[in-house]
Amino acid sequence: MTGLHFAREGVLVRKALRRLEDGPRSSVDLAAEVLGVHGCPPAMARRLVTQLLEGIPEVARDGERGDAWRLATAARRARKPAARRLRDLRYAVVDVETNGGVAGQNGRVVEIAIVDVDRGAIGGCYSTLVDAGVTIPPWITRLTGIRTEMTHGAPSFSQICDPVREHLRGRVFVAHNAAYDWGFLRAEMRRAGAGIPRGPRLCTIHMARRLLPGLERRGLDSVADYYGIEIRERHRARGDAVATARILVRMLEDAERRGWTTWPALRKALGPVPRRGRGKRRGRNPAQHEQHDNGDNSPNDGMSHRT
Repeated sequence: MTGLHFAREGVLVRKALRRLEDGPRSSVDLAAEVLGVHGCPPAMARRLVTQLLEGIPEVARDGERGDAWRLATAARRARKPAARRLRDLRYAVVDVETNGGVAGQNGRVVEIAIVDVDRGAIGGCYSTLVDAGVTIPPWITRLTGIRTEMTHGAPSFSQICDPVREHLRGRVFVAHNAAYDWGFLRAEMRRAGAGIPRGPRLCTIHMARRLLPGLERRGLDSVADYYGIEIRERHRARGDAVATARILVRMLEDAERRGWTTWPALRKALGPVPRRGRGKRRGRNPAQHEQHDNGDNSPNDGMSHRT
């Protein structure tokens, strides 16, 4: 064995438990994410993580050879927030700007912002440009103001994976077309070899369909205008994320007035996510970007659980 000793109530054990809240992790993943030992051989990683987690009641082994770890059933139940009131949940409101490609293929995130919403109050905002090593086409620059040279010297997505995951951890993921923003985040995390957080997602377009049925268009501009919310720095990640956060607060107030006071009640009231084929995705060309902003024909754009 390694001869190392880890405190059962120590920082590293708590960090491992937070990682396992996102789902099972291999010993190699935990060695890298918790212990900071990157590229560790599987046998050594298994020994290290075993010494860290063996005997911790909240943790169980997973996988055929016991090479993975997960939260025990009772621990998962204790962390499940499903019955909590909407106003008591914690939300991470996200917006990404991209190079105009397709998530998981040639599309890359060039800017991200995450706004915290706690107990109906808007908190801090994490935002940064991202150097994806790609050229930003002129039509994206005209729309967002982001030029290729602006991303030079910015962190790569692999360098911001940890802070992004920390801002998402334990929160409901919210975006205006959640499938779009989550699809790009998931693709970037996979590309960086990072674990993908799990948890509930909520889309303000889908909420607008139920809460504002008389609204002809449900793009960010239209919904913000309905609530009298000014969008500063439109089509920049920070500006759009802050506006979406303010919209979310108003929508949650509307939902509670209708008696949808808990997460299960909201899910039931919103109903299944509309599926209208693949639809148009922001990022292929200016017309398709405008289609995304209209809030129509958005694939899988409602509330669901991350996979």
